[in-house]
Amino acid sequence: MVRDRGRALLFAVVTSITATMGGFAASGASAQTARTSPATEPEVLVRHIYDGYITKKEYEGPGESFYSPRLKSLVAAARRAAKGDEPCGMEFDFWVNGQDYSIKHVDVIRGPTLPGQRTSVTATFHNIDATMKIIFDFRYIGGRWLLNDAQSVGGGEKWTLSRLLQCQS
Repeated sequence: MVRDRGRALLFAVVTSITATMGGFAASGASAQTARTSPATEPEVLVRHIYDGYITKKEYEGPGESFYSPRLKSLVAAARRAAKGDEPCGMEFDFWVNGQDYSIKHVDVIRGPTLPGQRTSVTATFHNIDATMKIIFDFRYIGGRWLLNDAQSVGGGEKWTLSRLLQCQS
């Protein structure tokens, strides 16, 4: 179970508000630009994050600058309940589905845009000794794509981020 392996890096990801993706959020792009600019497309964002894990020795992930209001609310509630500890005991980095990482062979595929301006991006990658598959759920809100949830469906532990943030397995 994920809780038994620990979840410290998720706390680091959750608390690093604008580490890498701040530039995307701070660009102030209009809704039209956001729809047409490849830099703001969810699959480009996800690819950029994994490139960070591949190229940087000490990488803490992107922070919350592109989380949906729903996900930000869940993170904030989990932090409050944790009173300074890792939210719900999460001591892993959800982007890599583990505490340690050596990411290789990343494949990022975007699904179709569905009614309600939502889409998914699936990242399949090799981390240390396992092939991982994580599906990221995005919503188009306020003129940009925002991460709304994530789910590990292959390799390592299986989980849904929103459930983990509510201390549910």
